[in-house]
Amino acid sequence: MRKLSSAVLIAMLSSVLIGAPLTAAPAGTPAIPLGVILSAENANVAAGVTNSGATVYDGDRLTTPTNASLRARLGSGQIILRQSTSADVHALPNGFLANLNSGTVVVSSPEGQTFELIADGATIRPATAQPTSGQVTMMSPKELVLTATRGTLEISMGDEVKTLEAGSSYRLEVEADDTTSDPQIPRPTARNRFLWIAIPAVGAVTAVVVWRALVSPTAP
Repeated sequence: MRKLSSAVLIAMLSSVLIGAPLTAAPAGTPAIPLGVILSAENANVAAGVTNSGATVYDGDRLTTPTNASLRARLGSGQIILRQSTSADVHALPNGFLANLNSGTVVVSSPEGQTFELIADGATIRPATAQPTSGQVTMMSPKELVLTATRGTLEISMGDEVKTLEAGSSYRLEVEADDTTSDPQIPRPTARNRFLWIAIPAVGAVTAVVVWRALVSPTAP
């Protein structure tokens, strides 16, 4: 009887010891490394000041105050934040994704890789598998300035798609074509379509592209 009790006690202690590491393990999924800081000047990653060599994790927010800059390698691509810029970065299977909250970024990808930059509801990505780079500045929640510096950029919003060849710049404005002022008339509902209007600038390779939402009255 004593031997049986000892065997039961040993079995119970073994079970507790085996289960202890599982109970002590922290909850949640650990952050996944996305890249590394190549250079930084008074810049922040997530909530802390960063420096060269620091790790960037999936979901981090990169920020630069005035008179600061940051350059990071994300996978095999790169992102540069100019001064007064904020962007959230995430991993893609063959590249990275960045949500631009404010300011100016330069994004690039080598051959066979990609990036996606989301700003003001538009998605900017390489149009081909060739090396691609470009600069995007958020002027306001409804205005962007885009420059393709290498390869071809594809810009899409809803069902509308436009491409920018290397060496060209565009200003994109997103406008709701809501001309109804009578409160008795139902407000129109925007469709997922946009009208591109290109206006060449004088003496420059810059054009203005207005994305004006086509609207129709709501059904009675």
